[in-house]
Amino acid sequence: MCPPQTGPQAHKILFLLPTLASGGTERQAAELVRHLDRERFEPLVAVIYGFDRVPVEISAGDARLISLRKPLGKLGNLVALFRLWRLILRERPAIVQSFLRISDLYARIAGTLALHRRIVTSLRTRIAGFWSVPWQWTERILWRRSIRIVSNSKAAVREAETLLGIPSGRLVVIPNGVDLVRFKPGMDWREPRTAFGLTPSDVVFGMIARYSPVKDHATLLTAVAQLKKSGYWPGYAKVILVGGTTFEDARREVDDRIRENGLEEIIRPMGVMADVERAYSALDWLVLPSKFEGFPNSVLEAMACGKPVILSDAANAEKIVVEDETGWEFPAGDVLALVEILQRALATPPERRVAMGRAARALVEGQYATRLMTRKYESLYEELIRTR
Repeated sequence: MCPPQTGPQAHKILFLLPTLASGGTERQAAELVRHLDRERFEPLVAVIYGFDRVPVEISAGDARLISLRKPLGKLGNLVALFRLWRLILRERPAIVQSFLRISDLYARIAGTLALHRRIVTSLRTRIAGFWSVPWQWTERILWRRSIRIVSNSKAAVREAETLLGIPSGRLVVIPNGVDLVRFKPGMDWREPRTAFGLTPSDVVFGMIARYSPVKDHATLLTAVAQLKKSGYWPGYAKVILVGGTTFEDARREVDDRIRENGLEEIIRPMGVMADVERAYSALDWLVLPSKFEGFPNSVLEAMACGKPVILSDAANAEKIVVEDETGWEFPAGDVLALVEILQRALATPPERRVAMGRAARALVEGQYATRLMTRKYESLYEELIRTR
């Protein structure tokens, strides 16, 4: 299948990612590529590693796909950088847009060697408590090679200014977008509930996140265990965990906590789901107790599906959730605070829960639709092309 036809004056945008894995950043890049105005922009997608190792979110029908086929080892970086440098010279893109830190590093080095002046890099996570010292020093030196640094988080931008010394003029905030057609209310919830071993009358909490210390499954598991031990966790309340395994130790810790606290009948750990919208349709509440977040896709997706959400203040850094209207917030790592909110959620009448879900859907429709995200990127590209 050939990529969509572009206009005769379309500007080529070279997107660079490490892989096309099914992660939050990769999904956002895929949505951007799919929705770009082909009359004005021609997307070309390059990945540092091969296509055979990970699920592909961007297809050949969306854009031309190129792999730098990075070999193993340190010398492999030089080979991949050479291939990227040659690709930039051959394709002459109007803009090189990279996502994630390793791609940012590659884009800056190869783009500089190719004398390319429009390198747009990314800031997809918070810095404090998350970036290593070497990465922070690297960014303090190399930010000058980026004509703009796009972040999905105002909180991350503030940290970039204060911790890394990056001037505000180089930083742009473009929030994540959500596909309102794929993620929508009213999807069939009976079939996925049956597949998860749930009943129609269960009240279902769900955490849709990779197994990683940053996501802090432990706080949720501990809160549920405390409620169960004190007799306040009803038999009809269940929890599903959906996500891949970033750290094997983190997944083992989750399994151990479930077993040690006798939560096997309450908590159902799952793996990755390509059709994750099925998981959202089975939920009544999304819970995300993360220690650090940039802008979590799962929150937007759940809200787009008409589900209220329970977030740590770290996961709600962008104040996506309006307290008591679309969900609730608690201090990250505060088990007792989460216990209180889970009790509040369990006591919430179904009609109130549905109303909160409708408010959540309305909020993302008005502020976080994919089309809005895409228009902001398009405006940025046009501004940079005009001025340089």
